[in-house]
Amino acid sequence: MFLLFYLLEFLTKKMKMKNYDTPFIRLLSKRVLKVSVLCLAVMFSYQIAFSQVGKSTGLELGFCSGGITNMQGQNGLFTGAIFKEFMKYNKKKVNKTGVLVPTYGLELKLNWSYYSINAGGMNLYTLPATIKFNLGSHMVEQSVVYNQKTNTRVHNYTSFRAIYLYVGPEAGYLSTNIKEGNVAATQEFGGVVGGVQIWLNRFKIDIYGQRSLTPVFKPGNYYLQGGAVAFGFAF
Repeated sequence: MFLLFYLLEFLTKKMKMKNYDTPFIRLLSKRVLKVSVLCLAVMFSYQIAFSQVGKSTGLELGFCSGGITNMQGQNGLFTGAIFKEFMKYNKKKVNKTGVLVPTYGLELKLNWSYYSINAGGMNLYTLPATIKFNLGSHMVEQSVVYNQKTNTRVHNYTSFRAIYLYVGPEAGYLSTNIKEGNVAATQEFGGVVGGVQIWLNRFKIDIYGQRSLTPVFKPGNYYLQGGAVAFGFAF
């Protein structure tokens, strides 16, 4: 936890050194820091029962870095997303222990990132579709309730820990007023994204990187590339 506070303080100072210390940025930075710390605090203390592990819908909020390669004066600031996951379960373990263990599956995201540039701002919208693999998990199941309306069993948990590795393609849209010479940026692009997720009950830490496969400016070696650390929670 102390490491987190140190990291957040470092990022705040870095933005000030980069001349992003405007009233709006200061206010937004403080709010993002408060939300991030609150999410982590709840991650380590939230122990009430919950269900539907591996089939979650939720939100993310965090910090991003990077920008367009071979261009100066860029700084990643904030990122946010809404996500939906569709996980498969270990049927053998379900039949043996009755506990639903997610193994692999698909996660869809609608992601937004904002970058500050000397010539203006840059909004990046992406739609990743990634394959997730469970590297290890531990859970404590409280009860299994049969739902007569849907003819399904609802598994309720008091504890869930898991680490996922994921990778996949993404489609993106770039909104910016920057130019390379007299050439405007190409708005649509395709790319790849990959990262690691750490789940703690209904909350997660998401660390990932992404890169476009098509250049933003032509001709030239100008690609979108960056990473992010986001804190998410499932509904």
